Amino acid sequence: MAAAENTPSEKPKPDSSDAEFLQDEMFEDTDSVIQPQHADSAVDQILQEAEQVARLDDQRSRKPVTQRTPGPGLFESICWMFGVFGAHFAGIMVFIVGTFIYLMLTAKLGQNSELIRKQFTQFFEDHTLEMAGVEQGVFVFIVMAAVGLRLGRGTLAKLNLQSFAISTGLLLFISVLPLSLLSGEFYRLAFDAWSSFTEQIPWLKQFNEMQTMELVKQMAENSPLWALVLVIAVFPAIGEEIVFRGLIGRGLLARWGLIPGILITSIMFGMVHAHPAHVMAVIPLGMFMHFVYYVTRSFWAPVLVHFMNNAFAVTMAKMATELPENAAKLGDETQAVHPMILLAAVLFITVVCFYLWKTRAKYVKPNGSEWTPGYTSNESPPPGNGITLERERAAFGFYPGLTLLYINFLAMMTFFGLQ
Repeated sequence: MAAAENTPSEKPKPDSSDAEFLQDEMFEDTDSVIQPQHADSAVDQILQEAEQVARLDDQRSRKPVTQRTPGPGLFESICWMFGVFGAHFAGIMVFIVGTFIYLMLTAKLGQNSELIRKQFTQFFEDHTLEMAGVEQGVFVFIVMAAVGLRLGRGTLAKLNLQSFAISTGLLLFISVLPLSLLSGEFYRLAFDAWSSFTEQIPWLKQFNEMQTMELVKQMAENSPLWALVLVIAVFPAIGEEIVFRGLIGRGLLARWGLIPGILITSIMFGMVHAHPAHVMAVIPLGMFMHFVYYVTRSFWAPVLVHFMNNAFAVTMAKMATELPENAAKLGDETQAVHPMILLAAVLFITVVCFYLWKTRAKYVKPNGSEWTPGYTSNESPPPGNGITLERERAAFGFYPGLTLLYINFLAMMTFFGLQ
């Protein structure tokens, strides 16, 4: 009986607890086989995604970064040019309103419109310098505010208030006299052509009332020299350079390149001087000032040239009212300049430009390459990158050559004088 109970054909049935244990053990064994397969597939998927991301990052790094070219463009620059006229007009309106208030407060205002008109006319004639001073002051204020808003953050860096070399300043100083003579000769030739043209179309003679130099000569008769220099030299040098070289020129050089940008900016600069003869005389001067701005990387360089040119003009106008007739011929645009003097002046200015180009300032990276913002510009680089401003050295022969050419220019003036 006992042996029959232990035969293999009759295995004992496991109870329910044993069945549950075996079932759980079987599932655990199954999970232990399936889990590594899922882990491998998940790792492969992660590696594939990482590879795709790395491939995209590599493509982005190889793709050239497009630099946004700053404005203003041509159309906006034209609008800014007309805005200059508007700023001057605003200055005149401020003076007119101030005059009206002054006459009212002093009980000098007439009782009828005809008398008021005569009072205003007489007041303007007696206070020409004050009117020009208010006009220029308001103009500079409007320009500084408008350009600051247009350029936005980093306005001073975009204008680049970096100083320039003393030797460059000295060279610009001695260049004023030949520049003024050349500009005056352009004015004389253009005015002669304009006068002949207006004989055929008489109504164009109205433009002759816009001659700035005639207004300067009138103010010079009864005004001190320091006031003339402040109104005619300081204010325009700051205001006009900010709007033309600092703003308009920045956009046009970036979008059109160096030579076309300078040319278009200088034409606009000439056009705001209204009278056609004055426009033709100022365009070459504007080209020189913009060229100086580019090679020095300093906003103060064209401001200095502009100031010295205007200061020279008002000084000559003042001398014409105080010295004998022959002593102030240098400031008379109607006097023809001898061809030998013109030739000597052109020769000197040409070599000056060549020298300035050879010694132009550049921003250099730590690795020795030149830094640019991605377009033609005068703006300074962002700080903290190790970028330095370096100026190339010219050949030693430039210095005696410039000295001899300037001595030759002075000699031509002494020998030939003005015709």
